[in-house]
Amino acid sequence: MQDQIIKKIIHIFIAILITVLIATIIALLILKYNVEGEDNLPFELSKIMVISTAEGNEIESEQTENKWNLKLSQNNDIYLEISKNKNYEETEIIDKIIIDNLQIIEEPKIGTIKLYKPTEKEKITYENTEENEIKEKLEYTGKENTSIKNLEIANQGGLVLFRYALEDIGTYTSNKDEIKHDGTILKEQNIEYKDIQSKISFDISIKLKSDMIYTGTVTLDLPSGNIIEEGTSHYEKTDLKEIIFRRNLR
Repeated sequence: MQDQIIKKIIHIFIAILITVLIATIIALLILKYNVEGEDNLPFELSKIMVISTAEGNEIESEQTENKWNLKLSQNNDIYLEISKNKNYEETEIIDKIIIDNLQIIEEPKIGTIKLYKPTEKEKITYENTEENEIKEKLEYTGKENTSIKNLEIANQGGLVLFRYALEDIGTYTSNKDEIKHDGTILKEQNIEYKDIQSKISFDISIKLKSDMIYTGTVTLDLPSGNIIEEGTSHYEKTDLKEIIFRRNLR
């Protein structure tokens, strides 16, 4: 009788031990996935490029004797390159690329933040108008070829882009014959680089025709350089190991 009780206790102990080991392994796998994300995505975020500058737009409602009467804005054009993973053996097709969940980690000291999609107009890429403003999210649809103006990306990879603009940062009045529409115009209005600095994050999701969605979070320091001195600055990064993509069930 006592032997049976001991055996029963041993069996219970072994069952508990196995359960704990299985739970521990599962927890470690979940932790590893949360830290490292997917290790073999069908498509990858292969490059991020940012071009930063500033511009002045005519204040049409105000009539002055000055040759130039401008409202100033600082623009950051963000380019995201999606590439097919050569090590992924199965065939997948991009359904959509989604940009959303913008977060302001460090706010600029001046100005109003707005996001813009590319304009449909010919000869220009952006026009900072209400009709082009991104309210909640930006979607590029997978097609045979990339068409930025139609918000389409080639279904085997291509470019998606949008603009982060800092508006209402000041005005500029002058009677000069010529002015530069770049970051140096801010210096003339005593706007300093630290006044327009910010840190943002946003999610980029790769949705496939198979309904699988992979989402990663991108963090950027803007502008891409000291445009007050440089006028226009450029940032490009291809080492993107810190951007972790995970499966998303939404």
